[in-house]
Amino acid sequence: MLETGCDSLPQTFLMTDTQISYESFLEDINNILNTGEITNLYLPEDMQIMKDKLIPILEKLKLPPT
Repeated sequence: MLETGCDSLPQTFLMTDTQISYESFLEDINNILNTGEITNLYLPEDMQIMKDKLIPILEKLKLPPT
């Protein structure tokens, strides 16, 4: 997930119902689909690494770095 979105290639998330080991996974998947993130999944250092990788790409595409 750290490298997803760092290139211009489309991304696909594919999961079947048999891959759901715990019901709590459904809440995480719902959060990914609705907000694009899972609460407290990454450490602040990891978030900064992702931001550092994505900001130049967004600037190149003339999109706001939000």
